[in-house]
Amino acid sequence: MATAWRWLSRLLMVLLALVALLAAIWTYGRWTSPTSAQHAAIALMQQDEAVDAAAENGFPQMMALPEAPGAFPPAVDCGNAADNHCIATIEATPEASAAALEPFRPNLEAAARALRAPVFRDQRPVVSMGIDDVPSFQAVMQLDSLRALDFAAGNTAGALADACTDALATVRWATDPDTLLQGMIGIAAFRDQAMLIADMRRRAPADPLPPSCAALAEPPDAGTEGLLCAAMRGEWRYQQRAFPALEATMQDDEGDPWGRRMSALGHDTDWMLGQTARAFAPACGDAAMQAAREDRAVVLAAAEPRWVDYIAFPISVVLGDIAGPAYADYGERQLDFVAWRRVLAAALQMTTMDPALAPAQRFAALPAALRDGPRPLAFDEASGTLHVPLRGRRSAAEGGEARLPVRSIDPAPTP
Repeated sequence: MATAWRWLSRLLMVLLALVALLAAIWTYGRWTSPTSAQHAAIALMQQDEAVDAAAENGFPQMMALPEAPGAFPPAVDCGNAADNHCIATIEATPEASAAALEPFRPNLEAAARALRAPVFRDQRPVVSMGIDDVPSFQAVMQLDSLRALDFAAGNTAGALADACTDALATVRWATDPDTLLQGMIGIAAFRDQAMLIADMRRRAPADPLPPSCAALAEPPDAGTEGLLCAAMRGEWRYQQRAFPALEATMQDDEGDPWGRRMSALGHDTDWMLGQTARAFAPACGDAAMQAAREDRAVVLAAAEPRWVDYIAFPISVVLGDIAGPAYADYGERQLDFVAWRRVLAAALQMTTMDPALAPAQRFAALPAALRDGPRPLAFDEASGTLHVPLRGRRSAAEGGEARLPVRSIDPAPTP
């Protein structure tokens, strides 16, 4: 019996030693976080937060859009039109198209004002990550339908100017977004507007190029517009405001006090923000800018934790591993946006050249810096289209290239 107690006491001592060791490691991990690497990454994410407080802010406008009269009609949704030939769809049934779209005009024009506002920032200190806390960006994606309706109704110059103004605003969203989501909405909306603008130009080539379109004809700065840094800073700021609400949800089960204690022992918001900042930091800086100029995507991945973090922050480590792969493709999407910018700029420049030149001659006359480079544009003489390859996973699923028509459509004869 004495021998059994002796072995049991030794086992208890070993267990107590292990618990004490784990407690010491846990305490060390907590005391030494955030680490110097996390502090540096957080400082990088916190740069450029200041905005002009007196400037018009589109975020509250987008949150308070007039209510849409119902579900947006699929028949006049430019996003559903083949190759975004929405004008042809509307021209086929002009009266029915106008009847379907006009009730949505107040909602869509309000969305256009929010889109064009010089500032778009959510200035709320805390967000809940609920669907009601995010603006409804759907109206921004439907603006091209309204511009196509106005163009088909005969206001070709005004509709083109509005479409280009909308597209310029989506460029701002794509390059200086408040959140990563807004940046990706800006990229998607620009793609749709680019296809619409090119279709407008080939249908009404004699219309003068409005100033807003002339601005889009300028080649983009790949080192700036291909940089994902602003989007990732916005995403980090969003998580900084959303994590406290998420943490409160994790600890809100009043019937499980043990679960609340374990959550507090295994998770820490500041550590998560530090690791997130480390994961996002490669998107910023001179190396990232040079990579964008060379059309090389910066791949974002979860930052490797220290060994002590697996004991001090086990829940946070798991959450970080889950979130990390979600950001892997965004660098390619941003560079695909630059490709869309280049192909639209080239198409607009070609429409202002001597009409006596054949499309192939106009393509050859484009500035080499716009036409060539690490992802050169190409011209398909048979179809009269400019095109450039795309690399993002979503772009690959949608055809794998940006393609815009540049050959004018002969006006229909007057009956």
